[in-house]
Amino acid sequence: MEHNEFYFCGLAATVFLTTSLVLAFVRWFHMCHPYDRRPDYYYPGRPIVTAAYLLSLVLLPFVLHPESSDAWYMTRMFFLPGSLFTFTMMLYSYFGTFMNWWRWRWLVVIVGTPILLCLDAALTMAIWPGEQLEDWICHELAVSMLFIPGILSTIVCCTIVAIIRIRAKKIDEDEYSNPNDFPVTVARRWTLIVFVNLLLSWTAVLLDNRMVMALIMLLFSASSVIVIISSLRPHRNRPMDEEEEEKEEKEAAAATGTVRKRNISREKMLEIMSSIHDVVEKHQAYLEPHLTIQEVADRCGYSRSYIADIIKSEYGGFFDFINSFRLNHVTSYLQEHPNATVQEAAEASGFCSRQAYYSVKSRMEKEIPSFPKAISDKASGRSN
Repeated sequence: MEHNEFYFCGLAATVFLTTSLVLAFVRWFHMCHPYDRRPDYYYPGRPIVTAAYLLSLVLLPFVLHPESSDAWYMTRMFFLPGSLFTFTMMLYSYFGTFMNWWRWRWLVVIVGTPILLCLDAALTMAIWPGEQLEDWICHELAVSMLFIPGILSTIVCCTIVAIIRIRAKKIDEDEYSNPNDFPVTVARRWTLIVFVNLLLSWTAVLLDNRMVMALIMLLFSASSVIVIISSLRPHRNRPMDEEEEEKEEKEAAAATGTVRKRNISREKMLEIMSSIHDVVEKHQAYLEPHLTIQEVADRCGYSRSYIADIIKSEYGGFFDFINSFRLNHVTSYLQEHPNATVQEAAEASGFCSRQAYYSVKSRMEKEIPSFPKAISDKASGRSN
């Protein structure tokens, strides 16, 4: 029975280690296109998350010798405080970019250094020949190394989770006029997973049972897969397609826009502008959250280059052009539906979320207070 227990626990550790290494590979090398053009913005904390998964390599001695008491202690040390510290660093590296946490990086180093030193000491015992924990004094010291850093990492992890959830709650209650692109939904989901894993880590260490640890390793593997899958597509309020379209418009205008305009008569330009107006405003294409300039060009029946040049020269850019209609639609929607929430109005007007609406509104009003109305008037032919 004991042999089967060792075998099952070693197998679970192998599954956990393999899963972590695969996820480290996926996190570092896989980025959805076109978000891979700006990895720092759309995938914040990617190096730290990759390193956190690679840290599972310290479990290799236990995978090879699950019967070793030193390797078993190394495994317990990995889950407490090691895994709690990695959870903290993953949350810190991702949400820190939204919450300006980099000024606290030295505090993270101060807290993390003793934890990593304890982890290194446990790894040294695991790979050193013989059973180091057979000595009573060494065993008592090892227990202290396990629980003292474990309590410290738990306090830090719970603090980070609490701060993130408080920020998500404030944004959800409209206490911030500009949410700064904070991913509310993913914040709640990931902090919940981290809190559950925290409880599992303490359970595994306190029970000191290999079968329990094996089951918890499998649960950790599953939760890690869920986190990675949910992070493959960035959680940013501004869609990449709109940002890329705006960037491409500027490049095209700088490189070839002047030549194209010389080849388009005023009558032709007005005809294309009228077609754009029909597609975007009359047929309300702006209500589609992920509308692209290529889709507008296809519906107008003109080449993308002509559409991009005219929107850039006449309306300032595709992003501002489309969102000006969306902003006006939100205002009209709230007037027509007095009981509607901002969330409902934003989603009914083509915004991906209420946070996206606030972000766009703040940006455009900062540029020119009357900008949204001025652009939509010009598109409709009501202004010179």
